[in-house]
Amino acid sequence: MNWLLLSVAALGIAAVALRRYTPWLEQILRPKSEADAREPTLRKVTPLDRMIDSLRHEKDPLKRHRLLGEIVEASHRQRADAAVNKLFLRFAGMHVKELPKMAAALRAAGGGRQPAVPAFSLLAAVLEEDGQVEEALSVCNQAAELGLTDGTQAGFSGRIRKLKKKLKDAQPTAKRPSSGTARTRGKRKR
Repeated sequence: MNWLLLSVAALGIAAVALRRYTPWLEQILRPKSEADAREPTLRKVTPLDRMIDSLRHEKDPLKRHRLLGEIVEASHRQRADAAVNKLFLRFAGMHVKELPKMAAALRAAGGGRQPAVPAFSLLAAVLEEDGQVEEALSVCNQAAELGLTDGTQAGFSGRIRKLKKKLKDAQPTAKRPSSGTARTRGKRKR
């Protein structure tokens, strides 16, 4: 009779546990591949992530300019990673696009001088490396219109000349037949 009481007690405890801990039991009984597919993998938050998050909430043009500059420089250093390279292109493009709107506030804060904006030269160099010479030329023209310098002796005007030459050299030219070839083309050899 004791074994019967013990069996009923064990079943009662199991029933209570099953009702109370159903999610826990389902997690244990679920196949491993299904569990991995449903749960997202978390990664460690980086300083770049924090800067991007604070940029989302920033409205002040000066602080926004500084944050964009820091994001561009940090992502440029790590652009060997494809995901970070996409971030670099996105935020450098955003900085280039937003700078004309920020220019007046930046000049006022800088005492009439435009501050250095490395996003233009970094973006132009990366676009040139990727073979997007026309886009790099567009970025350099915009920087020259804003009166920015890139820290080199020739400045953006020198970079523009170099990119124009590269574009000109890249365009295939139709070869004209030499004068001797045109005369002998229709004649037979004797």
